Amino acid sequence: MAAATATAAVLGCSRLQSDIAGAGIPKKGKVGRSPPAEEVEAFLAAAERGMARRFAVKYNYDIVKDAPMDGGRYEWVRVRPG
Repeated sequence: MAAATATAAVLGCSRLQSDIAGAGIPKKGKVGRSPPAEEVEAFLAAAERGMARRFAVKYNYDIVKDAPMDGGRYEWVRVRPG
């Protein structure tokens, strides 16, 4: 008898959740406008600078100038295609 009660309780909960989900309550959607292009550009530029800085610290290589930096953990050797 206890198993039947537990099953009924589980079914009751799932019905309750489905009733709530289908009750016509509007879901919060993305309402509003996109950020201005300048704001998006500034955000992405800051993220790119941060990535370049972290890469330079980790690999002692400046990806902006495309040149190795002095000192650091790695020794960079230029390989010429041949």
